[in-house]
Parts: sequence; C-alpha cells; structure tokens
Amino acid sequence: MSSAGEPRVYRPPFVSVALGWVVGAGFFFVGLSMVTIGPSQHDAVGSVVVGTLVLVLSAWLGAVLATNRLIVTESRLVYWYNLRRRLIGWPEIRSFGVGPSRSRMQWPCLVIQLDNGSVTVNSLSSFTATYPARVASELSAMQRELAPGLAPSGGPAGPSTSTRAPRRSS
Repeated sequence: MSSAGEPRVYRPPFVSVALGWVVGAGFFFVGLSMVTIGPSQHDAVGSVVVGTLVLVLSAWLGAVLATNRLIVTESRLVYWYNLRRRLIGWPEIRSFGVGPSRSRMQWPCLVIQLDNGSVTVNSLSSFTATYPARVASELSAMQRELAPGLAPSGGPAGPSTSTRAPRRSS
C-alpha cells in the first residue's frame, strides 16, 4: 500500500466497458428525445412513458458501469459488481490467480481463493489475461506486505523472526 494508506482502486479496462458506455449513451439520448421532443397527438403519453423508462435504464446501466471495481485497503478488499458490494478481509484470502469469468464468453478475470471457496471478480475481466494477471501479482505482493506472518497458502510461514515477547493472558 502507499505510505499514506490510501486505498488502491482497480477498475475494468476501458476497452472492456466501452461498448457498455456507448449503449448507455445511446439509450440516454433516445429516451431524452422521446421525453422532450414534441410527441405526436396520438402517442403523447406513451412516448413520454417509454422515454422515461429508457432514461431510467440508461441511468441504471451508467451506475453499474461506474461502480464496478475492486477497492483494496489495508484491512480488506471491497468488491463492487452490478451495484452489489462484497467485503473480503485479508485473513480469509489464501491466494490470487487468473481464471475464466462467469460470463458467456468466459474472458480471463481475477480469481480470489478464500478459506471457504473462491470469488470470481468479473468486473476485472479482460480480453487477454495480461491485466488480471498484473492485478493478481500486485495483490499477492500487497498480501505479503500486509501479512508477513502468513504464507501465500494462508497457513503459518514457519518459525517467527519477531523479537517481541509473547503476550501474557490475564
């Protein structure tokens, strides 16, 4: 982590979400034109209702695309995907890797191995494994930095080199 303890944010590559932004902008302009341009006498109410629904759809799509990310702090990872948030603490993480996403195309994405299963970070998928592999290696390095007493597998690393005296129980 940085010296100030600022969170690091990983977002999907622009190329992966560009089509979504174009479609969302298209929905926005179509909905806006249906609501604001003078509708004909026959479909005045229907045009406004459909235009409003299209505007809401474009706002939802924009919110989804804007919030998909992985936030890394010193205490945990916060994974946002499709407006849902999942908190993952560093102690429950065993390793990071690259695997297929859960989408139909199965693009390479970041996979977090936990004590009780795995989490597929679909928002960090890409056309190639380069970006997810880079994120996985950076997160593995952060994990070693933040928890030097744990091996990458999540178990103890062996004899401790700490010079602190053990805590006494009262």
